[in-house]
Amino acid sequence: MVAVVVVVGAVVAPPSPVSAAGECLCAGGEYHALTPARIFDSRLTSPINDVAPLGAKPMGPAEPSFELQLLGMGGVPKESTDVLAVAVSITIVNPTSGGYLTAIPKGAVGTSSILNFAAGQSIPNLAVVRGGTDGQLTVKIYGTTLGKADVLVDVLGWFSSSTYTNGTPGDLTDERGARLFVVNPARILDTRSSGPLGPGKQLTLPFRGASAAGTTVPNGDSIVGALVNVTAVLPTASTFVSVVPTLADGVVPTTSNLNVPAGRVQANLVMVPVGPDGNIHLYNSAGNTNLLVDVMGYLKTGEDVATRAGRVIPLTAPYRALDTRLAAFGAVPLGPGQAEDWSFASFVSSVNISGVAVGNQVALLGNLTNASMARQYPSVSVEPGYLTVYPADVPTLPVISNLNNYESTPVPNMALIKYGANQTVRVFNSAGYAHYILDVSAVVLAN
Repeated sequence: MVAVVVVVGAVVAPPSPVSAAGECLCAGGEYHALTPARIFDSRLTSPINDVAPLGAKPMGPAEPSFELQLLGMGGVPKESTDVLAVAVSITIVNPTSGGYLTAIPKGAVGTSSILNFAAGQSIPNLAVVRGGTDGQLTVKIYGTTLGKADVLVDVLGWFSSSTYTNGTPGDLTDERGARLFVVNPARILDTRSSGPLGPGKQLTLPFRGASAAGTTVPNGDSIVGALVNVTAVLPTASTFVSVVPTLADGVVPTTSNLNVPAGRVQANLVMVPVGPDGNIHLYNSAGNTNLLVDVMGYLKTGEDVATRAGRVIPLTAPYRALDTRLAAFGAVPLGPGQAEDWSFASFVSSVNISGVAVGNQVALLGNLTNASMARQYPSVSVEPGYLTVYPADVPTLPVISNLNNYESTPVPNMALIKYGANQTVRVFNSAGYAHYILDVSAVVLAN
């Protein structure tokens, strides 16, 4: 049985409200998928839109920073009035020390981490970011010592504003995107029961109509995208895993969603278009690896312009909603096999969206970080463990995970978190004593 510790009202309101145009939300908060495009690469062997100082970027205790252009890149509109936020994959490459990476709108103030890493570790993460002054993003890299790291940024898509137009004035169809519908998380693939995916092999996974543990994805052509948490389990060689809408036999994808060392368990939230056949495809580069896929939500087109369900509204800047290391959140790690509840009611009521009733939110998008993992018994390692975050009113623990935790370094992963009754979510920790952090970047509207 899972022990549950209930913590009510522990999440405070963000200092800066978000806003959206009132009256007609039109295309506001709808998602427009793009062909993934690399818009920034600091590596001297393959630079893309690099900025001074050229090459690997400085990192250290003072969090040195640089700005990169976000709006107008990779198919994203250049006008800030058209774009609420951009979905990107950010990768740190070969940092000289452990640390973390932060990305916030230029000119904004916020506390967040997108990537946590050990020395020499290359790791990507999905992020929903906003362009600030001049449409730019400020990237800061903390390191335990002075050093350098390369940074890569790939654009995946963007969320439009309510004032975005894309053609005939007054035509409310040509600028429309897709809405994000959040489900109770459920596992739709576990190759541990069928055998691992080999080197250079792909797997076709039906997504439209997929069903597991009482959760079903609708069928039909209007289901155009998937939000899935993909976990690689103990690859026999260092590998990368790609999730793509279509993939011909023998073709190697040009993008990757997971970069996984041999013998590690690692997850990443993936936002991917669904292929014309209703499937998504997973590709493994090297070695043999098992794969887990947990559905978190889906993207759907054709929603009534007058409705609000599924619209994504970003916060003005990322907001640290949880940090269990701090006294304000108890300063007590979550124990093995235990869960605790967090009320987001105060947070939800503090988000100011013009024309939307207070509390009219179904979920949040944010970066979840396992800040630390300590052993239950000093001589017995329990890594990797895992954290699962889910609606608190789900009667049983879902067979899913958001991230896997290790003793050696913090582990981040973007999370789509659905609220339960009274905007309450539950966090379960499988092993060891875990501290964790949640930095919220956007909210998802309900009806």
